[in-house]
Amino acid sequence: MKHSLLCVLMSAVLLVLVGCSSVRLVPVAVENGSVNAADSTLTISRNGISVSIRPESATINAYNLDSTVSAFHVSISNGSSSEVSYTEDSFVLSDEKGLQYNLLTPEKVRDMLKKDSYYLMPYPYVGFYYLEDFQKTSFYNKTNSSLPYYYELYPQDLFTASLPLSPVIPGMKIEGQVFFKIDLSAHQTVRLLIFRKGASRSNPPEFVFPFTVVK
Repeated sequence: MKHSLLCVLMSAVLLVLVGCSSVRLVPVAVENGSVNAADSTLTISRNGISVSIRPESATINAYNLDSTVSAFHVSISNGSSSEVSYTEDSFVLSDEKGLQYNLLTPEKVRDMLKKDSYYLMPYPYVGFYYLEDFQKTSFYNKTNSSLPYYYELYPQDLFTASLPLSPVIPGMKIEGQVFFKIDLSAHQTVRLLIFRKGASRSNPPEFVFPFTVVK
């Protein structure tokens, strides 16, 4: 007998692809920077530190969020002779109106999603009333590459995918995702600002990554 899931699970948390919603971010060329048009990565090198930013192809959209959580992939390579450090306060996103968005920690995102994170799945949205239907569709998509792949995003994945904010020793690098509570489709441009640990926010950021929102 099929096991019915609660109706509330029909509106559970969704992982929605930005590309499918006709919204994408295009990096803007800057001084000391290079653009990889293939994956929309903007890389800036300064004082031996090389930072690459690309918009992740997915945003987190949930019925219990009053906005959308968008992610950026960050890679920081240390080619200097001293370790460098960045913290949660090092990353700030701003829009075309100068509105500031602070970084969301994985803990905060997890708390926002709560227990519904088990049912995260990529766009297009498919609601499953029966558990067997969900399992069968998941298996089918894993074995058929012509269809989008549906999968569960567990809470711990937020932690493994997030940027580790540990000191970067010379010759090494860190990489991972940073999260912001913003619906990119409602904006024209965004800038990701990066400050070194301990740096005053009254001074210019160490790195500025501008992107144009294309709809």
